[in-house]
Amino acid sequence: MTGIKKNKVKLPVPQPKQKKALNKWKQGSKEPDQAKPGNSKPDKKAARKSIVFVKPKPKASSEDTDVSDDTEQQKTVAPKLPVLEPVPTDIPDPQLEPRKIKQLQSLIGYIYNRDEISLKRSFDEAGLLLTPDYDEKTRVFRFLVNTKEMCRAEGEKNEAHSIAREKLVQIVRYYCYIVKRVKEYHTRRKIFYTRPPKAAVQAQKDQKKIPEENVGFQMLQKQGWNPGSSLGVSNEGIIEPVAAKRRKGKGGLGVEDAVAPDGTPGKKVKIPLEAFYLVLKQYAGVNALYDIVFSSQFSKHQVAKLKNFATSLKLLPQMIGHKKKLVVSRPLTIKQIKEGVMKGHSDLCAKYVVIPPAAGIPEKDRTL
Repeated sequence: MTGIKKNKVKLPVPQPKQKKALNKWKQGSKEPDQAKPGNSKPDKKAARKSIVFVKPKPKASSEDTDVSDDTEQQKTVAPKLPVLEPVPTDIPDPQLEPRKIKQLQSLIGYIYNRDEISLKRSFDEAGLLLTPDYDEKTRVFRFLVNTKEMCRAEGEKNEAHSIAREKLVQIVRYYCYIVKRVKEYHTRRKIFYTRPPKAAVQAQKDQKKIPEENVGFQMLQKQGWNPGSSLGVSNEGIIEPVAAKRRKGKGGLGVEDAVAPDGTPGKKVKIPLEAFYLVLKQYAGVNALYDIVFSSQFSKHQVAKLKNFATSLKLLPQMIGHKKKLVVSRPLTIKQIKEGVMKGHSDLCAKYVVIPPAAGIPEKDRTL
């Protein structure tokens, strides 16, 4: 009989490579710091470890120390003071009660002409109700702020009113900031209704130049003069010759507007009114704080149209000067003017000044 053959399952024999890798892993886990002698090349088949990036600390060089010193010096520099006039010292102390002083904290005085202060605008923009009150029986005139008495004076109504007003102005000057207008307007360009034709302007420029065929030109060259240089031994004279100007009217020398405008003879070119509407529209669309000044060439009808258009753009049109020129500006509150001047805005500083209270600059405004 033949024996029963049984199928034997053969187990996979571990390969030598797998044994070597297993042994290396065991040795690496037991002694990770020890390396095999003789193996100078790193083993690429070894188990990889997680990489941790450590940012190296920068070494303090001489340049770095200089920069750090500069930054420390910048921190210790004195704070920048706001643009203010000197604190006035000629205003006596009204010796007001603390509750009344606190009531005037939001008030900023406004001087619109020389030393004339506009109390109504000052108190209105501060949200304070200023009420004059006169009692004929007691002959006492009082100024009430939010129904509370601020100052008083006795006498006839007109006399007592002027005395009480002076006291109130003194109170405002002592405890509050003052914004003073020193110029009626500040402009970067003046708007004219007419302009001379280009051909006439160019012809006038050409007339000022002396041709080389001129006898005087040749005589000056013989005496050492060079074209384009000044006259005189030390070149302190004029460069261009004295030009003859056409005069209008019968006014003598020194009379204003006695000299005819440039470009004559010849008619001036009139600019359509729609072009000035575009100028106002562009001015309203930018953050400009200078004023637009229209010349006196505009008629009353044209000025009325320009004023209405400026008002529709929420601008402020005014008639300023003895010639009543139309000046269009951006409407600003007293507080906005004060803050702009204290920050050193060039357009506002050219038109206004800020006077600090005589009691002293508050602590919050001593640094910007």
